[in-house]
Amino acid sequence: MKSVKNIKYLLLLILFISLIVFPAFKILSKAPKQIKTIVIDPGHGGKDPGCNGAIHKEKEVALAVALELGKLIEENYSDIKVIYTRTTDVFVELEERAQIANKAKADLFISIHCNAAGKPVMIKDPKTGKKKKKTYKNKKGKIVVVEKPNPEPFGSETYVMGLKNEEGKMKVATRENSAIFYEDDYEKKYDGFDPDSPESYIIMSNYTSAYVIQSANLAMKIQEEYTKKAGRINKGVHRQSIWVLWRTAMPSILTEIGYLTNPLEEQFLGSKQGQSYLAKAIFRGFRKYKDEIEGVKKEYNDDIENQTPLENENVKAGNIPGQRKNTDDDDDDDEEDNKTTLIKKDSIKTNNNTLVKNETTPTINSTVTLSQTVSVNQTEVKDTSVSTKSIIEKFKEKNKETTTSSTVTTKNTQTTSAENPINKVNEEEIKFKVQFASSDVELNLKENKYNDILNGSFYKMGNVLKYTSGNFIDFKEAVKHQNSLREKGFKDCFVIAMQKNNRIDVNEARKKLNQ
Repeated sequence: MKSVKNIKYLLLLILFISLIVFPAFKILSKAPKQIKTIVIDPGHGGKDPGCNGAIHKEKEVALAVALELGKLIEENYSDIKVIYTRTTDVFVELEERAQIANKAKADLFISIHCNAAGKPVMIKDPKTGKKKKKTYKNKKGKIVVVEKPNPEPFGSETYVMGLKNEEGKMKVATRENSAIFYEDDYEKKYDGFDPDSPESYIIMSNYTSAYVIQSANLAMKIQEEYTKKAGRINKGVHRQSIWVLWRTAMPSILTEIGYLTNPLEEQFLGSKQGQSYLAKAIFRGFRKYKDEIEGVKKEYNDDIENQTPLENENVKAGNIPGQRKNTDDDDDDDEEDNKTTLIKKDSIKTNNNTLVKNETTPTINSTVTLSQTVSVNQTEVKDTSVSTKSIIEKFKEKNKETTTSSTVTTKNTQTTSAENPINKVNEEEIKFKVQFASSDVELNLKENKYNDILNGSFYKMGNVLKYTSGNFIDFKEAVKHQNSLREKGFKDCFVIAMQKNNRIDVNEARKKLNQ
C-alpha cells in the first residue's frame, strides 16, 4: 500500500513540475531569437502634453529622445526595422499605440516618458487653525487634493507590466493611463476602465504577461546605462499596470527618463546634450539585451560605448537622493514622490538599485486584432536647451500659482441615447460578455480555434464587428470566463456589458445589479 501511495505522490510531483517548471522554460523561449522590428513610442503628443516643467513639455522631450534613439538603431543596425507610434506632435490613442506594435509583430516595444512630482497645497483650517490639504470636488464628484510641483525628486526609472502593482508607484500608472481622457468615447473604448479607480488596477493586475522576464532584463540593462554614462540616479525597475504594456504582445517597457518638475533635471532633459546622452544610454541597454538573447559575445569600442560619463547635476549641486529637507509639508508629501527626495550635504551617498523579481508566468498566445496603422513622417526636433537659471526662475513663477492634481478635464460621456441607455433595468436585461476579437469582415466561429467560445455572437460599432463569448448575469463569472479564454490564447479579451442589444458601461451595469 505504501508503494502505491508513493507512486501516487511521485505522479503528483511530476504533474506539479510539468505545470510550474516547464511553462517557465517556455516563457524564457518566448523572447525572439533575433530582433528584426522595434517599435519606439514617444509618450503623449498633440492635445495631450503629458507633464510640464517650467519651460519644457513631456511630449516634446519624449519625442526628441525617441527620434534620437531610432536614429542610433538605424545607423548601427541596417537589418532592424524601426517603427514610431508618432514622429510629429500628434495625438495617438493608447490602444492604437499598442496595436501598431502588435500589427507589426514587433520584437520589442519601448515607450519613452518624463516623470513629474507634486506636493499637496497646505491651507489653514479656519475652525481649528491647523494645517490641512487643500481639496476640490471634480466633475465625477471625487475629492481631489490640490497639488503644486515638487522640485525635489529626481532620477530615472523603468516600468514593466507586472503580476503585482508595487506600492507607492500607483501615481505613475494613473498619470500615464490618464491619457485616455483625451480620447472621444473613452468609456466605451476601454470598457469602463477608469485610471482613477483602484478597482480597475486590481482587475488589470490579475492579468499576467508572458514577457515580464525579458522586459525586466531589458529594463535593468537600460537603468544600468543611465547610471554608468548619463549621470542619472537609478530609481530602479518597477512593476505596474500600464495600459500600453498590458496590451502589447512582446517584451515591453516604459521608461521615465527624468523629472520635469525638478529644475536642474529639466535643464538636462531639455538640452540636446541631455537628450543625446539619454538616447545613447537606452541604445546601449538595447544593444546588450539584443546580443544576449541572440547569443552574441561582442565588445564595443565606438563613440557610443566610450561616451564621457556625466556627473548628476543634482548630486553635483549637493543634493543627496534618499534624504529629505525638513519642511512644514514633509508629513503630507506623497509616498511615491519621496522615493528620491533630497537634502544639501557635503558628503554624497547613492540610493540602492531596485530590481524586479524573476516571476514565472503562464505563456499566452495573442490573437489578431484589426486596427488602422498610423503613417507619420519624421521631423526635425529643435534644440530646446535653456539655462538652469531661466528654468528655476520660471519654476518659481509657476509655483506661486495654485495648480490642481488633475491636468485633464474629462467629458461626461453618459447619455440617454439608444446606443447607451441609462434607464432602470432588472437584472434579466443586463448581461456580461467577453469580447475576444474585432474584425471588419465576418469571422467563421466554426473554426477549431474558436472551440472554447460560448454562444459566440457579435455586435457592430461603426463598420467593425465586435465578437463576444458567453452570456453571464454574474460579473465574476464573466471574469472567470475571460481568464479561461486568456489561458486558451485570447490574450486581448475583456469583459463588456450589454443591455438588450446595446453596449453599456461595465461599472454602470455592476452598479445597477448591485455587484
